[in-house]
Amino acid sequence: MLKFQVLFRACEKDRRGKTNRPYGLNKVQIIKLCFYNLYKIMENHNCKFTIIGDDLSQEMLDFFEQFDVVIDNKIMNSASKSLQKQIDLALKIPDDEWIYMCEDDYLHVGHAFDYISEFIINKHKYLETSGNKKNYINKIIGNLNEKPLVVFPPDYPEAYFPFWKRLSFVFMSKHCHWRQVTNSTHTFLLQAKTVKQFEKQISASAVGPSDDKLAESYGRILFRNKMLCVSPIKGLSTHMTKGVTPVMTPFVDWEEVYQINVNELKNSGLW
Repeated sequence: MLKFQVLFRACEKDRRGKTNRPYGLNKVQIIKLCFYNLYKIMENHNCKFTIIGDDLSQEMLDFFEQFDVVIDNKIMNSASKSLQKQIDLALKIPDDEWIYMCEDDYLHVGHAFDYISEFIINKHKYLETSGNKKNYINKIIGNLNEKPLVVFPPDYPEAYFPFWKRLSFVFMSKHCHWRQVTNSTHTFLLQAKTVKQFEKQISASAVGPSDDKLAESYGRILFRNKMLCVSPIKGLSTHMTKGVTPVMTPFVDWEEVYQINVNELKNSGLW
């Protein structure tokens, strides 16, 4: 069985100003919803949780203390410092464990890590390329199965806009397709040994933080000293924010996912 560690960064302050959240939720409600949803999903997996809090209120501390988690709460007032703290913790985790570097506003479908686990366990056959030197493309790319893997669970609609369209590898697993992507936010899954291998690049992306800087570590066609980043089709999580252009992962009834989890939180007196 795969071993997971979720490093969950939580901050009640909305550093980007008044972010437009779906379903009329405020940031505290978003954190409770997204954490509870993920915690419940990971109960079916071998997983440990660490909460990296940035000046959390007593209300939030009381909430997290209802769960089997480690709470590391400090006054940082900085997304960059919080992210670097997350990276520092990741560097101490055994090489073979899988780390979910998770922000506090992503909601997941119930089967998210069932699909992810199956893909990782069988990636040797899903990502295999022939390596036939007579094939010019394969000679350049090499064997994708040997590349460090990053899983980015959402499927952002903007990735299909003309400006962001890219040639992508597409893989098929037991449950869904996976599309190579060349950029992500700072919510992604990778093995601890990959964090150590790419420590310099990931830490550089913490300044800002900068998603664009993180994207420099992902391969497009050439993968020398690069990671292979993939997203599921359809997406397994969504960013709980609303923008001028669509942000939330399409083709999933997120309102239903939201309602189920909020009702459980209310019934438990945690909402």
